[in-house]
Amino acid sequence: MENPLFCPDCGMMRDSCTCRGRGRLSIFRKLMGGSEEEMETRKGIGETLRDDIRKRHPHIPSEIIENFPFPQPRPGQLDIINDIYQALEDGYRYVVLEAGTGTGKSAIACTLAGIYQPAYILTMTKQLQDQYAREFGFPVVKGRGNFLCKNEDLESSCDMGTCQTVSSSDSFHCPYGVVRGETLLGEEAFQDSYGNRIYFKGPEHCNYWEQKAEAINSPITLMNYDYAFLELNYVGHFDRRNLMILDEAHNIEDKLMKRLEVTLSNRRLSKDIKKKIPPSMLKEDDPSEWVLQVEAIMDHYSDLELDSMPRRKRDRIKRTIKRLSELKMSLEDEPKNWVVDSDDDSVSFKPLRVHKYAPERLFSYSESCLFMSATILNERLFCQWLGIDPREAYFVKVDSPFPASRRPIELKIAGKMSRNRIKQTAPETIPILNRILERHRNDKGLIHTHNYRCQRFIMENIHNRRLIDHRASNREAVLRYFEETPEPLVLVSPSMSEGVDLPYDKCRFQVIYKIPFPYLGDRQVNLRQRTDQRWYAYKTIMTLMQAYGRGMRAHDDSCYTYILDGNIEMIFRSPLYRSLLPEFFKEAIVNE
Repeated sequence: MENPLFCPDCGMMRDSCTCRGRGRLSIFRKLMGGSEEEMETRKGIGETLRDDIRKRHPHIPSEIIENFPFPQPRPGQLDIINDIYQALEDGYRYVVLEAGTGTGKSAIACTLAGIYQPAYILTMTKQLQDQYAREFGFPVVKGRGNFLCKNEDLESSCDMGTCQTVSSSDSFHCPYGVVRGETLLGEEAFQDSYGNRIYFKGPEHCNYWEQKAEAINSPITLMNYDYAFLELNYVGHFDRRNLMILDEAHNIEDKLMKRLEVTLSNRRLSKDIKKKIPPSMLKEDDPSEWVLQVEAIMDHYSDLELDSMPRRKRDRIKRTIKRLSELKMSLEDEPKNWVVDSDDDSVSFKPLRVHKYAPERLFSYSESCLFMSATILNERLFCQWLGIDPREAYFVKVDSPFPASRRPIELKIAGKMSRNRIKQTAPETIPILNRILERHRNDKGLIHTHNYRCQRFIMENIHNRRLIDHRASNREAVLRYFEETPEPLVLVSPSMSEGVDLPYDKCRFQVIYKIPFPYLGDRQVNLRQRTDQRWYAYKTIMTLMQAYGRGMRAHDDSCYTYILDGNIEMIFRSPLYRSLLPEFFKEAIVNE
């Protein structure tokens, strides 16, 4: 007999699986389909489950139980949610949750978003967006490039559709799009953050606008950080909400640094405004000397006649003007916080710190923020670098639920793999890797190389058909093949330290080939390291911890980790680095 509570396809609770419609999240909401009698029966079963949770957890508020998305919580999960809930109720503006894999952070996020809706859930990638959507049924909002244009007979994506490419002065009107003001046949799509009511033009809707309207109207919306930064700061369709949940929060600073970066190329300037940056100016590395040049370029952009441009170009020009205005003010106010990185054709302006920008450009779009990560490492530094007042923050730290015996770390030191020693050390790693491969001849594994140079060296010096690698362009395809194949392959990669889920037989061993120090050849990284050694150490340990967690994903899982780089010994000796190492990592070190 089929269990009425669970979806036979995805195994989730029927009313929170991704096989059906949207709505306020609650696993006990009315299930779709069936007769009234059948729905009442299912509702009764849901009430029974809810009453059972109440009996076993009488101290947990009913709001939490009502919004918890699964039939049974993991050990300690409701207490974590309650701790965060009480902090938000006590008026804390920020809550920082450090909890490793296995604590169920997605269910924690889901529950609190349900309680404090309307809410945003921000993820680092589109793939993580889709994972949340599949698991909980939240609406996902993505950019135009992810949808096919109906006016183009689904032959091109919406970012290249007619409405984006014809001149704004032309008489073209897409029948599937949206417009301000009520229409004869179209229903209201949404209300933007300025209070304007936006309507569909007709009964059939553009794929892009339909999903965006659904996301705007939904009490819980999934975005990736890139889309959220652009949408909230430059478009204005989404309004301020009660709660913003920021997943993978250890990467927020890096993400904002990349989004705030401004690049000006002579090739683009020549096409847009018929101007170029003089070669002598491109050699200037003092940010304050660029203020007048940036202002002049902004003025030239402001003089352009926008009405004759295609919408796509017009919107880009408007964003460029706003970003140049922001850059000019930043270079005037804080020139020492910016680094100028240029070549013969272009110049990039990169911030060294984002502590003055993060609250205004991201956190201000909600009443409260919940940060979640397995690698916060140091609460004080985390707050300092994101401009968070520690007095407004509440911290929740949860130890790893996985026993150290199932995630051992063995040091197989070949020598130091730092830049000035790697040529001597690299050949010593080959026999060690061969022994590891033989030891795990029937297991799938992952070798973290940290850069493509080390990846190439391994592939050229170990002639083993089990080894596979990838380029930046085919990373996702190779990863998918690696996950799906039953063969005991070993993936050699510089870019699998985050956003990769390899439980059980998908990865039984991994090798930390090189300690992931940030690349000092990057001017932005180099200047930041010289002014803040703690930041450089923090980034190193954070990436190391993320890589360590790729193969151990559940309590009954197991994954063996080997470290070959002798710089791990420096990390254990250095007070600065050692203070950042979590206890769950240190306790997993085993003797050979």
